[in-house]
Amino acid sequence: MRRKFYFLLFAMMISFVATAQRFEYQFGLKGGLGVDFLSANEDITNKDNGFCYKFGLTGIYYFGENYGITSGFNIIGHDLSYYKPEKVSLSNTYFQIPVLLKMRTDAFASKFRIFGEIGYGLDLLVKENDEHNYRDVCSSFIMHLGLEVEVLNRSALQFMVAYDNVFSSMLSDGNNKLTMNNLCFEIGFLF
Repeated sequence: MRRKFYFLLFAMMISFVATAQRFEYQFGLKGGLGVDFLSANEDITNKDNGFCYKFGLTGIYYFGENYGITSGFNIIGHDLSYYKPEKVSLSNTYFQIPVLLKMRTDAFASKFRIFGEIGYGLDLLVKENDEHNYRDVCSSFIMHLGLEVEVLNRSALQFMVAYDNVFSSMLSDGNNKLTMNNLCFEIGFLF
């Protein structure tokens, strides 16, 4: 009986080691530029589209050949304005922690993969330019669609279009609701 137990334990360890070898971690850097769009209730008028930038670190854990979990952090800056009834310039900076499901195709032409990511972002306000009572914490729905190009054997360049919908109100004032969408073009490098 003891021999069967040890054999089973040994077989499970070999199986775990063999499986663990296909799991892959990748870390990288990314940055991008884009456009912000505001949505608000009737108290806020004449919303101007604005400019945004992003940069940060990313980490991916692949639990399958084509599936993984992406996380890390982004620094996101917004520069836009709206009227309430006077002009309010919004120039806030957020620290975002995304948690995304990554799905990618098999490699084609030996170096290229199309990928998509979808998930949630926790946005923490780190800098604001005025006294309009912005919330310290917001929530985002995030989608990415892009192309990965394999370089230097294991590394990859990423080119993606990123959509970020800040669906919780950015204002702590309960009478007014201000939400934002942004669309960015991002470039990243995975080691």
